[in-house]
Amino acid sequence: MMIQAGDWIRIESRKHDGSFHRAWKRSRVLRVTSREILVANRDVEVEESDGRQRISPGLALCQFHRNKWYNTILLYDEAGSHRWYCNIASPFRWSGRTLIYTDYDWDLTVDSTRKFRWLDREEFTRNSVRYSYPASVRSCVEKARKELSQRLQKGQSPFTSSFVEEGYHQYLSLKNLSMG
Repeated sequence: MMIQAGDWIRIESRKHDGSFHRAWKRSRVLRVTSREILVANRDVEVEESDGRQRISPGLALCQFHRNKWYNTILLYDEAGSHRWYCNIASPFRWSGRTLIYTDYDWDLTVDSTRKFRWLDREEFTRNSVRYSYPASVRSCVEKARKELSQRLQKGQSPFTSSFVEEGYHQYLSLKNLSMG
């Protein structure tokens, strides 16, 4: 099955043991390359592992990689400001029309002025024991943290105005296709 721009997909986050963590029910594919996929969702329904459902408000542009251990979510607020939210996570894989990745707990949040904060170190430490993360996974997680820190420090994508603008323009180009 070939996924292409304009298609609707589901996004699922899993834990290391394969258990369900969270799902975004409908996201629109904006761009697909051999290395990554960029999707958009607006006011999307999110399902949590405990069965709760909620609406994630506003526009989010989500970049997933085939060979990097992180994904990036560019969040826009009502006023048009943006911030980045990066999950340390496995490269994605497909199951039908569902994009699946494993969440490895640590997150990076960056505001539009590039002020940043790492989140959930304790969760990573707890889950390292709970799920028995192998040394290879812990190594990939640490490399991803270093890569994101370096990219932020050097002002490289995804922490650039061009990434923000290009993603938003790609979203606008598909906006005439119903986002709901």
